[in-house]
Amino acid sequence: MSKSLFIIAIFSLIFSVNSFSQKRDLKKADEAYSIGEYKLAYEIYEKAFEKLTAKPDKAEVAFKLGECSRIMMNERKAAKWYKKATRYEIQYPKAWLYLADALRMLEKYDLAKEQYKKYQNLVPNDSRGKNGVKSCELAPLWKENPTRFTVNIAEDLNSKFSDFCPSYGKSKSEIYFSSTRESANGKNLSKITGQSYSDIFVATKDRKGKWSVPTPIEGEVNTEGSEGAAVVINNGSVMYFSMCKQTENANMGCKIYKSKNNASGWSAPEEVVLIGDSTVSYGHPAISEDELTMYFVSDSVPGVKGHGGYDIWYVTREKATAPWGKPKNAGSKINTKGDEKFPYLRKNGELYFSSNGLPGMGGLDIFKAKKNGTVWEVENMKFPINSSKDDFGITFYEDKNTGYLSSKRAKNINLFSFKMPDLIFTMKGVVEDANTGEKIADAKVKLTSPSGHEVEITSASDGTFMFNLNPNTDYSVIASKPKYLSAIIDRSTKGLNKSKTFDVILGLASIRNTFELPNIEYDLGKATLRPESMVSLDELVKILTVNSHITIELAANTDFRGSEESNQELSERRAKSVVDYLISKGIKADRLTAVGNGEKSPRRIVSNTKTGREILAKYKFLKPGDVLSEEFINNLETEEQKEICHQLNRRTEFRVLRDDYGINAVKFGE
Repeated sequence: MSKSLFIIAIFSLIFSVNSFSQKRDLKKADEAYSIGEYKLAYEIYEKAFEKLTAKPDKAEVAFKLGECSRIMMNERKAAKWYKKATRYEIQYPKAWLYLADALRMLEKYDLAKEQYKKYQNLVPNDSRGKNGVKSCELAPLWKENPTRFTVNIAEDLNSKFSDFCPSYGKSKSEIYFSSTRESANGKNLSKITGQSYSDIFVATKDRKGKWSVPTPIEGEVNTEGSEGAAVVINNGSVMYFSMCKQTENANMGCKIYKSKNNASGWSAPEEVVLIGDSTVSYGHPAISEDELTMYFVSDSVPGVKGHGGYDIWYVTREKATAPWGKPKNAGSKINTKGDEKFPYLRKNGELYFSSNGLPGMGGLDIFKAKKNGTVWEVENMKFPINSSKDDFGITFYEDKNTGYLSSKRAKNINLFSFKMPDLIFTMKGVVEDANTGEKIADAKVKLTSPSGHEVEITSASDGTFMFNLNPNTDYSVIASKPKYLSAIIDRSTKGLNKSKTFDVILGLASIRNTFELPNIEYDLGKATLRPESMVSLDELVKILTVNSHITIELAANTDFRGSEESNQELSERRAKSVVDYLISKGIKADRLTAVGNGEKSPRRIVSNTKTGREILAKYKFLKPGDVLSEEFINNLETEEQKEICHQLNRRTEFRVLRDDYGINAVKFGE
């Protein structure tokens, strides 16, 4: 044999051995993958990947590495391998969907959005593509505008392993949860996480608010398998939970069990039969206090069509000792083609659950579902209850907006406490002279609401005052003092979901003043009020209503254009139109006197009044003390300046005639 042929033979042998070794490794990895041993499968696939040369093979293995990473909840590795799978032109459209999901969990929203759009093009009928795009748009906005909830890691309860699915016990000082920490019973490690199988733990809080070291619950609940997602009801006496039995080589599936608390701990679990087929797995119980309604999770219920992935189902019964009825799907408002898990039923009837199929921040998001008649209205709990990672397993303490949830937003799956701080609304104000700005002490300040709530205080020496306000309430605040017109301001806390301080100024004007009504407009040469005048007149109605003890004179003024006689007649009709409007709004006629000044009352610009200061600030060609007489206007430099002054002269004013109206009045016949 020639030397060259010998070398070729050697390389052929090496290639044949390597090829056989690769096939053997991939077969071993595929076997581990098929029975759910994802950690082992990942290790073998990763070593095999670098030795592969054919693009289809590399694409297939990269996709399976992505799947292992996704199931093991490692979004960073998942993104890496799904990206490789798409580059090698994998034939599975879900590679683009899962790549987008992983990128969203890493808060790379723009990149994730691109992948969701690619998936939309590949599978246009799957709502997950559309919802993913929407999620990438909403998540940053939710993070920039957080809800009122505050979320903090529960340091005392967590370990370096997974701690999740909390449930209150007999009080807010007792909490149950699942954990894979080293003190769990199981000797074997999970083939998915590499951690112990989960057990149910309990902790109690002392009077200083510190949780005890969590310990496995006493009794017969915890086994070599996996117990978790427990819900404790009836003052800590009954527990429903998931149990996934394990043998040395296989996961035997999950079922729901019930246990009772007694003197020796939790009793031996009794299986809760919800589905007749023993091969079907189901778990994550959520049950009403009367034990007549139960929600649970399964990826298949024989004879009933689901929506894809894991769905939430429910069963009911007539009494607590009766068997459960047939499972029903919770419906399309809740379930999607993605996964819906970890239901929690609150005492007020609200259903909470986690989903990765509805628009959310990333991974599993927690949602609230509330029934409107027979239809569920579903709402994302947003940031900070949700994060870009998996958030699930929420529990509330009674009817309070406080409780615990589990989340992977930190390094591990941990327990977090949450609460919604009380809304605090205050009104801080000052009473001052409307013309001079001087602060007014000892003014009466009254706060009222439609419910009849009423508080009255007096302003301090610097004119200030303060009220505490209630949520979802309309308020009026009125300031008054003798020889001043009372002032009123309306404020409302309705619809506000953040605490707020209302800063207000109540300007009291001396009844000796003449008050101009701004923006009273008429058509040229007519006395008919234009619609834009109504806003100012409605404010006057409010003033007269608050100051029910005054009578006023309403005076209309014209400019100098036109004859003196026609201007006089026009101003009288205009004043009367204002009076007629006020009467139509319920103001008594004997409180109103209409006067037409025609052109005989040119405006004088007074610098120490509010109106005067505003005019001087707006029109720089005018000076304090100017009287806008016909001679003054005719001597102005431009037509624009002349028109401005004519407009300033065309005004409607009122002044107080009496401030004792009705105070000493005698009813007719007395």
